[in-house]
Amino acid sequence: MGDERFGPNTAEVEAFLDRLRGLTSVEWEAVMKASPGVGAIPDLEIRQSPEYFKALDRATRVAKSEVFPGSESAFYDAMRTAQLVADASGFQPSTRPEPASSAVVDDERLSPEAQAEAITRIMSTAYEEESWRRVMNACMIAAGALVLRQVLPVEQFRILFAPFASP
Repeated sequence: MGDERFGPNTAEVEAFLDRLRGLTSVEWEAVMKASPGVGAIPDLEIRQSPEYFKALDRATRVAKSEVFPGSESAFYDAMRTAQLVADASGFQPSTRPEPASSAVVDDERLSPEAQAEAITRIMSTAYEEESWRRVMNACMIAAGALVLRQVLPVEQFRILFAPFASP
């Protein structure tokens, strides 16, 4: 695609990626709070944010319909690039010795306080990982929506870009 890696909206997508590179921790938190859940419990998340998922489905279909030459590639390339940019940011789950999927073993040697502390650490890690997934997905979806901005209905673009409307 040469100079138009992300199609007709390449400049706008590149500006968005630059914006992601400069977000502060407070701005990342605002994006996370504005982002619908995506991925952990799909049925629940779709019920909680049906307009968001309908708009995402529409954007994906539009991208695949070749609304401009290479639209599907541009759409997924923008999403992947946004993922890489967000992944390089400072807003990531902290590294902890136990993964969120760890189970607290009912070990009689552990005091109730130690068991409670272990559970709290695991739940905290799970929350951080879920927050990160929300942010990562919001970045990817917003970048993809920008690729298609000129051909998506205005309301659907607004829904997909909403987590970045204020930060």
